[in-house]
Amino acid sequence: MNKPKVGLLGLMLELYDLVPGLKPRMAEFAQDLVHTLADFADVDFPGVCNTREQVDEAVARFEAEGKDLILVVLLTYAPSHIALPALLHTRLPYVIFNTQQLHTVTAQVTSQDTTKNHGMHGVQDLCNVLLRAGHCPKLVSGHYRDPNALAELRSWMDAIRGARFMHRVRIGLLGYPMEGMGDFGIDHTALLAQAGVSVHHLAMRAVAERAREVPDAMVAQAMAEDREQFVIADDITEEEHAASARLVFALRDILREQGLHGFAAHFTAVGEEGWLDTLPFLAASMLLGEGYGFGGEGDVTSAAAVALMAHLAGAANFTEMFSMDPEGDAVLMMHMGEGNWTMAREDEPIHLLRSTLGLVDLRIAPLLLAFSLEPGPVTLASLTTVTEGKLRLVVTEGEVVDFPYVADLGRPHYKFRPDSPDQLSGFLNRFSLAGGSHHQALAYGRWAGTLAKLADLLGIECTQV
Repeated sequence: MNKPKVGLLGLMLELYDLVPGLKPRMAEFAQDLVHTLADFADVDFPGVCNTREQVDEAVARFEAEGKDLILVVLLTYAPSHIALPALLHTRLPYVIFNTQQLHTVTAQVTSQDTTKNHGMHGVQDLCNVLLRAGHCPKLVSGHYRDPNALAELRSWMDAIRGARFMHRVRIGLLGYPMEGMGDFGIDHTALLAQAGVSVHHLAMRAVAERAREVPDAMVAQAMAEDREQFVIADDITEEEHAASARLVFALRDILREQGLHGFAAHFTAVGEEGWLDTLPFLAASMLLGEGYGFGGEGDVTSAAAVALMAHLAGAANFTEMFSMDPEGDAVLMMHMGEGNWTMAREDEPIHLLRSTLGLVDLRIAPLLLAFSLEPGPVTLASLTTVTEGKLRLVVTEGEVVDFPYVADLGRPHYKFRPDSPDQLSGFLNRFSLAGGSHHQALAYGRWAGTLAKLADLLGIECTQV
């Protein structure tokens, strides 16, 4: 994990310089915070600030050093006006951590204890003036060793990681978005301006040429590795296997060379152009397994969402709600033939099959990986466009349920049960009315809170359904 770089702005009342030894003790507390947060943040503490000039200098340093976030801590009480101007004008996001050293107040508490542990009303002072100035401060409250408070802080750090990643995401587009599928249609300028994601067209001729240039020995090695990892259908020919394997190499090389974080491809465009021998189903699955994003039918928004979730969670899947399972309060999730094979069930084999969809006239039949996903808690996210061209993240949490591989489906599939207080029908209503696209990204873990924070940092909407 590439930890975010955080500047710790530790505040204290200047008058307290008169209290012997207080400032060094507050500095020790700040250093303890640095060590406590080290698992998920690279925190820099420049020293206790108790004047406006010191705050201005610290914030300017954080900006100059390229910090990702300012963490504001009232080490003990400090008046709001020493920090207000710098926080209003900094280009860096900031989070206020309302915390203290003292974990419990007993009858043995001393005035010295309370002097060192009364930053709370300084936080109230600071939040009030920020709100009056039109800022909505991001606030976490709790003891600095409390697991819940630390989890909330970690969520902010993950959101910073995600926002930083989105600001440089580059998605390749192979072909064009499928005509008539309007829900993922987007102005590429809007996608760049609002989310930081840029779109780059991939020439099919260049991909085809790169595929032909892959050395036969490398193709043979990849095919041998596939035979070790997957159960290959008996009717698959060497020619079919080699054509799909060559596309894996070609697309991987091009993504690396162009610094792309994922790609979107449309099967009809591949057939129309005629440059590629086959469809990149196997390539999509293999590259998803390597952490790249992918979007079907030329959906660059889903490719960006999958890349984001892979960056946050370590692995992510491109997916689609296919059929309702009302009795099980679940949805059968499936697409044409793309899925992250590293998320497959561990107790069943992964199958390498020939696609039977037959929707495109190709020289060589496409191959795909077929499997069901490992059960577990997951988050489903859709990056979509709503009123006036505004981007929105539509997010839900739930679980991949224990559902076996169904041979007749012949592609990646699984069942997803949303966390829904009003069963499947209520979730489906809320998802569609929130504008959720029919393509989504899925990752293991509970990420809704982090995605809401990330959307806040990006300045886009987020709706949890």
